[in-house]
Amino acid sequence: MVRFRAYRQYEALRVDASNALMGLLAGAQLSGHLLQLNRGSERLLPEVYPNVPHIKRFNLTAEAASDILAEADVHLGTMSIAYTLALHEDYLKTCLTMCADAGSISRRKAREARSSGQHDLLEDACGSVLDPVPIEQLHVLRRMRNAVIHDGGRVDSGLVAAIDALSGTALDGWIHLSTADPSNLRVGDRLRLGHGEMLLALAVTKNVDRNCNALLQTGLPRAEWARIAVLDALEEHPSSLRSGTALRKAHGMARHLYGALGLSRDDIADALRAERAQH
Repeated sequence: MVRFRAYRQYEALRVDASNALMGLLAGAQLSGHLLQLNRGSERLLPEVYPNVPHIKRFNLTAEAASDILAEADVHLGTMSIAYTLALHEDYLKTCLTMCADAGSISRRKAREARSSGQHDLLEDACGSVLDPVPIEQLHVLRRMRNAVIHDGGRVDSGLVAAIDALSGTALDGWIHLSTADPSNLRVGDRLRLGHGEMLLALAVTKNVDRNCNALLQTGLPRAEWARIAVLDALEEHPSSLRSGTALRKAHGMARHLYGALGLSRDDIADALRAERAQH
């Protein structure tokens, strides 16, 4: 991977989201296990655990609370898809902006691209194609997200059609990652998304994000990558221009974080001269 600044920032956000989702799921299960000790008691949780912040909003008996926490898997699975796709779509906006900076597409197209058309636009801008399998899976996840947001979690004909359009490889991969077969869903069914779909959404977006990174490697001109590496280094080492270490710092960063591109010292020197000329 070319670990340009925006990609590093996105990866950090994705890891934080993954850790938070898994932490919430584990926390719900741990809490449910703990509440089994009080099962049968008529005392409300604020009485039993008065020092827990916001416990008054969970003004239930241990038994009722335990039943709710047992369903946390479904609620977290549902929320996680929207959360994960939002991060992914924001990253795609960054990729399209990079293409616009390089002159591959107009800034208006990059800015106004809808989530369903982002990948096609990126392929056009870079002159190459993404692996179709995770894109198929992502399309179904997006339909599921839309069903939750717009249709109360009910399966519609568009979602069923997207599932039916999955290739055998995409469907097998889906079942392997989520341990659930989406082809059993019918129009009008209520979606029950859980831990498996949470893992699937994280894995699929990670796969597509890396494919987009590979697309940019060949789609952006070498000079543009050198400019990006130089700007990255100058942001990391803002005093390097004054101290005369800018070329060394930028070339070192290019070798470390942009190694897949094989940028030479001359590439970096040219980009650095162009950057100095603008100031």
